[in-house]
Amino acid sequence: MQPVPPVQTPLELPRLVMRGALVVVLGALLLALLVGLWRAREDMRDELSGALAQAEMSALLIAANTIDDEQLVAAVRSLRDAGGSRHLDVRLLDGAGRVRLEPRPEQPASAVLGVLVQLNRVLFAPPRAQTVAAVLPRPDGPAWQVQWIASHNSEQREKLVQLVEMLSLLAGCGLVMLLVMHWRVRRSFRALAPLLSAIAGVERQDLSAVRALPAMPIRELDVIAHALRHLAVALEQAETRRRVLGTQVLTLQEDERSRLARELHDELGQHLTALRVDASWLQRRLAHEPELAAVVAGMSEQCSRIQNEVRALLTRLRPLGTADASQPDGGESVGRLRVLLETLVQAWVQSPGQTTRYALAFECTGFDADDRLPRELVLTVYRISQEALTNVARHARARQARLSVRIERTAGAPSALLEWSVEDDGCGLDHPGAWQRGNGLAGVKDRVWSAGGDLEWQPATAAADGRPGLKLHARLPFAAIGQESVS
Repeated sequence: MQPVPPVQTPLELPRLVMRGALVVVLGALLLALLVGLWRAREDMRDELSGALAQAEMSALLIAANTIDDEQLVAAVRSLRDAGGSRHLDVRLLDGAGRVRLEPRPEQPASAVLGVLVQLNRVLFAPPRAQTVAAVLPRPDGPAWQVQWIASHNSEQREKLVQLVEMLSLLAGCGLVMLLVMHWRVRRSFRALAPLLSAIAGVERQDLSAVRALPAMPIRELDVIAHALRHLAVALEQAETRRRVLGTQVLTLQEDERSRLARELHDELGQHLTALRVDASWLQRRLAHEPELAAVVAGMSEQCSRIQNEVRALLTRLRPLGTADASQPDGGESVGRLRVLLETLVQAWVQSPGQTTRYALAFECTGFDADDRLPRELVLTVYRISQEALTNVARHARARQARLSVRIERTAGAPSALLEWSVEDDGCGLDHPGAWQRGNGLAGVKDRVWSAGGDLEWQPATAAADGRPGLKLHARLPFAAIGQESVS
């Protein structure tokens, strides 16, 4: 395995995000420059227009003594309403002090501009109104008065309009920047979904999502993906070593059981047989002494019982007996597995003091009774059934228990599947550490795992009466031996 490379600096994600932000900032500056140039042009045009309007107004007032009253008022109104004068308004008073031309009324502002105008007036006191007056001689009457009034409201509105434009530009640029950063971060972190799925798979000991990880768009995520792939390879290697070690441990256990069985058979069996022969001889010699003959007969019966118990113990220690040298594949028949499980279940049924009803369900698809199964598989199924039923008898306090075995193979397929389960209606798992206590359920789990399967467990019932029960379920794939008997 290659080591995980260290994260290089600088990190790529901040650089990508800042690159997008820089593009937006440069675009905003360019847009602000264009808007500023356009605004400067408009301001210069308005200033020139205002200057020309003032010049025309001045020329008109100089020649006012040659124009009658109505024409003068109309001409001044026309020049004022043309909009040339930006921030000045005009009032005309005749010789009697009557207003012949009123200043223009204040134009209603938009909602946003109105709020800003009011806010500006609240925060900052408006400037004092300033007026410049001049005498306007008339040809046939008293002189008039012309007043130029500084319109601070107009100046205020113009500046506030520019402020709104600037704020709108900043808000638009900020929004565009946020959208660009959101798009960049979302695009960069889109690969987090398969990464999170792969991490969840590692927690479930399912490494398929790690193997299917795509190429990452940024360096940081690629480093994480590489670390996950490295972890997956290490976990697979550790899993393989653990399975091999578990198989070796279980093989050593079976070898030790076989050794004990041989010693019991060779040593204890011979001694028991010798005792029975001696007891039979004594019984014949003491036929004329009934009391002694009865004692000897009892000894012979006890020896017979011990021999039966030893035979049962030998069967439990070595259920498959000695491997048949005539079978080069080292397998056991399907019928042999069924007989072993029936014998195991029947032993619990006939066990004295038992109140649990035991049952066996055995089903085959694609196999005949003479078809052969791997010897290790048959031994594993027997041992996990033995340990599971023992656990039911000792701890479950169940009314009934069911052992189910289903073997299935598709015609012509090189592999097959054995499904195994034990289900009871007892008290269930009353403690989370039950899998670590003793050799019962922990032994079932270890044997299933060493055989390449996975053990699942769950309550067997709805627990309406406080008895959830327990269901153990395992799927054991195996390579089929031979194809000639596949139906």
